[in-house]
Amino acid sequence: MTDGARTVLLGANGYLGRVTARALVERGIFPVLAGRNGGELSQLATELGGLDFRIADAADRSSLAALISPGDVVISTIAPFRTAGESVVRAAVTRRAHYLDVAIEPPFIQQVFQKWGRPAREAGVVVMPSVGFSFSPGSIAGAAALQEAGPQATKVQIGYFVLGDFEQGSFSAGVLDSITGALFQPGLVRRGGVVESEMPGLRERSYTIDGVERIATSIGGPEHFTLAQFQPRVRDVDVYIGWLRPDPNGQSLLPKSATGGARLSIGRALTKRKHRQMVRAADDGPDSLGRTAMVSMVIAEAQDAGGNTLARVTLTGPNPYDLTARLLAHHAAAVPNCEPTIAGAIGPVSAFGLSTAIEAARQAGLERVD
Repeated sequence: MTDGARTVLLGANGYLGRVTARALVERGIFPVLAGRNGGELSQLATELGGLDFRIADAADRSSLAALISPGDVVISTIAPFRTAGESVVRAAVTRRAHYLDVAIEPPFIQQVFQKWGRPAREAGVVVMPSVGFSFSPGSIAGAAALQEAGPQATKVQIGYFVLGDFEQGSFSAGVLDSITGALFQPGLVRRGGVVESEMPGLRERSYTIDGVERIATSIGGPEHFTLAQFQPRVRDVDVYIGWLRPDPNGQSLLPKSATGGARLSIGRALTKRKHRQMVRAADDGPDSLGRTAMVSMVIAEAQDAGGNTLARVTLTGPNPYDLTARLLAHHAAAVPNCEPTIAGAIGPVSAFGLSTAIEAARQAGLERVD
């Protein structure tokens, strides 16, 4: 990192925040831990060798202004982003600090790119949403597939999967709450070169993984923006999630949100209630042993205008939590060294270049398997 650049970790006392704090320290970055629970922050700061910590509230502008300094790298793991997200982006850009987050909620992702991209460019800072398993690997794998496919590729389809011997309790309440927001808020799709709203779950497609058919559901992600940044000829981008139970039938871990009967208002309301019940019943998150039972997989396909697959890139790696934390740590170290011309709302490939982004993914544990 450049001299004087601090890393500020908001939400450090949450489950993903704690995992991220440890990954940062392992990389030699000693973040300022920030959140609302002073006791938990103090304990974590002591466990990690005596880190600095600050009490801060994402809903309090003065609190954020006092926390963030010009040149900082702000990492936000505060979920759900539909309620706590924009205030942190605003504070970072206003204070001329770089910003990274782990958002998976399409309306917020769209807001970051379309509302905060220009202010970030004017402030000379990088704003990068959705760092981690959701959705950095898709941007990287999609760009690699486009490069391999050549000039005929104008479409990209990306599928995300969590495989292995795990249960619903392997997902923390914060992740499940964000998933609920992602599935029941307006989604995104890129069609004909334009990013449009589309209800999540409107489309499904199947993937065969280890001989098992896995059904994945459409959702919005930053790839609708980042892949067009990498290759302007990209016209259509589809993103799917297939976070499935490891059973022979590929039964979905999460209830369908907007497919089948749930498209109807009554069915949709009932399904949303089930999601909320899952959030309330969720544990803090898996321990380190529980995380090792989970495997991340991302499949990116570059296609021509007729839908023929020209190149396919499949990445597998560690569980989503450790993968996310490692990617955040890498990006936090790299972002302050970006050229001033890179400023704005961008993805990892545009920020660091494809070869460097691929190497960052490899260091985080992602390996190509096809």
